[in-house]
Amino acid sequence: MENKLEEILKLLKYLIEFDGVSKDKEKTNRLLDEIKMSMPKGLFIKKHEFNGFGSLVISNAEEENYDIVFCTHIDVVPCEQYKYEEDMENVYGRGAIDMKGQVAVCLTLFKELETDKKVALFITSDEEIDGNCAKELVELYPNIKLAVVPDGGKNFELISEEKGLLQLKLSVKTKTCHASQPYNGVNAIETLFAVYTKIIEKFPTPKSSDDYKTSITLTKIVGGDALNQVPGYAEMYLDIRHIASEKKEDIINEIKKINSALEIEVVASGSAFITDINNDNIQMYLKKCEEVLGHMPKIVASESTSDAIYFSDKKIPTVLMNPVGDYPHHPKEYVNKNSLLDLYKIYKKVLKEGVIK
Repeated sequence: MENKLEEILKLLKYLIEFDGVSKDKEKTNRLLDEIKMSMPKGLFIKKHEFNGFGSLVISNAEEENYDIVFCTHIDVVPCEQYKYEEDMENVYGRGAIDMKGQVAVCLTLFKELETDKKVALFITSDEEIDGNCAKELVELYPNIKLAVVPDGGKNFELISEEKGLLQLKLSVKTKTCHASQPYNGVNAIETLFAVYTKIIEKFPTPKSSDDYKTSITLTKIVGGDALNQVPGYAEMYLDIRHIASEKKEDIINEIKKINSALEIEVVASGSAFITDINNDNIQMYLKKCEEVLGHMPKIVASESTSDAIYFSDKKIPTVLMNPVGDYPHHPKEYVNKNSLLDLYKIYKKVLKEGVIK
């Protein structure tokens, strides 16, 4: 297995140094073409493009029904330099845990598939923007018995739930006047600040990842036309990550109650992810994890979001689990080397020994 780890790490290091950010469609498409050319004969490989973003479907069966689908992405968010560093335990660099290490594991796995199951590997290039490629692929290949998305949590935790996304633009029109006579107008920026103060009273900010509840973050505010004028218009943007038990429309209605003059526009919206831990295929996967890791994975909820939502939306049992690593989108991003080999072993066991129902 040491040779297998070397193969995975060699590919990971190459992928980290390939600066394929989501918005650079030309570069990510070139990387997908390289991956396609590197795969052995005997596999079925189809390239799709959605709005110019490329995706690959690599499979051992030329059809639309799969027992297991692994869903990955090659795109990353921008950084200053696309270089890897390593020590005895870890590989560091942009995309190490999000999620080029997992891509390297999956590609290594598919280069020597040993299974009687019908399996496919999705590789997309827009996950860091909106994940539309994964959404489109699930529409094209909807008959999936188990989805595996190695893009959530850390330390082989199984993610049972991820928060839903809701981004809002709140705007208000008030009465402008000269800045020296503020009593003759109504300050639109101050009006929005007052609204935000009441919002976070209703939805207090979580203190840590363990404080699992809906979070509302003010990310941008715009207003005013001149430095000597009370602004008569302002807008602010909120990034909301809500727990699955809270509905988007209820959150919006709570905000509307604060000030009836508010105009509210939904900028972006994404489902909450939920998986059924008691599903037979999920339980099978967990048992294979236990056999490799020596313990049953911890089951947790996560504040982030991923392409797993598109499988969850279709009621497809979905494993959302990462190897050991942390700090995605951060200068200290890393993945543990041996955990990549453990992930490979888990996948091998699932493909060779797992019973899919």
